[in-house]
Amino acid sequence: MNILLVSILLFFGSVFILIASIGLVRFKDLYSRMHATTKATSFGILLLLLGISIYFNSWNVAIKVVLIINLIYFTAPLAAHSIAKSYEDKKDKE
Repeated sequence: MNILLVSILLFFGSVFILIASIGLVRFKDLYSRMHATTKATSFGILLLLLGISIYFNSWNVAIKVVLIINLIYFTAPLAAHSIAKSYEDKKDKE
């Protein structure tokens, strides 16, 4: 049962990361690309890490997974905001 759940989580995590990469190529403007990469990739990594945590079934791995998920969910929006701000500043100078 655990292997099935882990397989499903890893599959859907990979699908969300694939969707994010397709969105990065297909969307036209910077803001849409940033939205695709931050939202879908963050959720894809969440699913992948949950699958890893269930597979290894260890407290050490679970604590590391929680820390990594928190790091990603705190830094991805900040990075996207910084990129958007620098893009606007560059656009204003031109």
